[in-house]
Amino acid sequence: MKNFIGQLLNDGHNQIDEQALISLLGAAVFLGLEIYSVVWHGQSFDAFGFGAGIGALLGATSAGFGLRARWTPDSSESQDIDPVTGRFIGEINDRNSR
Repeated sequence: MKNFIGQLLNDGHNQIDEQALISLLGAAVFLGLEIYSVVWHGQSFDAFGFGAGIGALLGATSAGFGLRARWTPDSSESQDIDPVTGRFIGEINDRNSR
């Protein structure tokens, strides 16, 4: 299980991907709060609300990964990184040219 979570959080350069970490923690908190409301407070399980919530979580996660893949340079040693903010400076990666 530890290897599986480690692979989920790996960004390809053997570093932790913050977007994946936030997504995993968000999903765990979402499921924990759902269990808490049903088990401890005795509220009825709202399948539609649960589906809408998990759908929003997955959509936001997918959008974050897509934007990150599009705007992050391929090389971790690229000179297009602002040393102050750590953000990519430059044009959108043209991944179709390869």
